[in-house]
Amino acid sequence: MVEAESLHMSTAKDKNPIYANMLYYGVIEDIWELNYTQFKIPVFRCKWVDNKGGVKVDENGFTLVDLNKEGDPNDQFIFASQAKQVFYVNDPNRGRWSVILTTKPKLYDRGDVCDNIEETPSFSRGLPESDDIDNEDVTYVREDCEGIYVEEDTTSKKKRKRT
Repeated sequence: MVEAESLHMSTAKDKNPIYANMLYYGVIEDIWELNYTQFKIPVFRCKWVDNKGGVKVDENGFTLVDLNKEGDPNDQFIFASQAKQVFYVNDPNRGRWSVILTTKPKLYDRGDVCDNIEETPSFSRGLPESDDIDNEDVTYVREDCEGIYVEEDTTSKKKRKRT
């Protein structure tokens, strides 16, 4: 995934174009290293998804992509530093569509991974945050079936001899 700022116009005669961030989703096809003797630059050759018909947001706020809808084949390269890692999970209910799962980049400190699960972004933009839910109405007992109450049997515990 790449987030890029671009100029957007509603028509060719639009006199008020705006700059906006746009997300582009794709799959890395090849990794190249440009060697300039003094320094090297890694670049990714990607197959991009067409943003017009290959990306949508469902009713729950999940972003879906159709990896078969190929975008512009003339704009394939990005710097490795521009890429953000995402995972594509096939959606069994939607055939060719895949759900996009984003991750927070892992930080490395002397070889150890430093990751804070609380800072990991939500996979869905449409679901409420846990802080937004009124916890007074939350019940942890199922009410759609009868339960069986089990009491702890304290008589069957055997005492061990210490040696």
